[in-house]
Amino acid sequence: MTHRDMVPIELTVVSAFAAVVLLGWSPLLAVERLRALFVWPTRTLLANYLVVGAVVVVGQVLSYLGAVLLVAGTGPVTGGEAAGIVAGVIAANVLVPGVAAVACLRWLPGRGVWTPDTSSGLDGRVALAVGVGWYAVVASATFLLFALGIMFANLPT
Repeated sequence: MTHRDMVPIELTVVSAFAAVVLLGWSPLLAVERLRALFVWPTRTLLANYLVVGAVVVVGQVLSYLGAVLLVAGTGPVTGGEAAGIVAGVIAANVLVPGVAAVACLRWLPGRGVWTPDTSSGLDGRVALAVGVGWYAVVASATFLLFALGIMFANLPT
């Protein structure tokens, strides 16, 4: 049994993508209002960050699949379709974390888990907007780097 039989390469790529995106976004945990978002579902920051981050990244990857299917279908991808896919991915990189941020603003304060208001420091709504923007930058750059790497790895030799 080879390594490829044990872990499909696609799962490895998605896992590496998730790790890079979560690592790239993690400096924003220095912002108290963003760090406070990760007090649920457990009381451990790292576990919550990994669980919530994994859910967002899985949604992100599924949105990429949706962009590919909407633009190119299931056939080969042409140059024009590749540009459409990249545009769809970049839009998804704003929409998916944006929807997650709106869900946080609507759902968490009503349950007493998190409030965007603070007596001092950065307002939670501003922190979330910065977080969405930074996530979009990190996810887009990571996607482009991975896409280029996959493209070059699959060039004929």
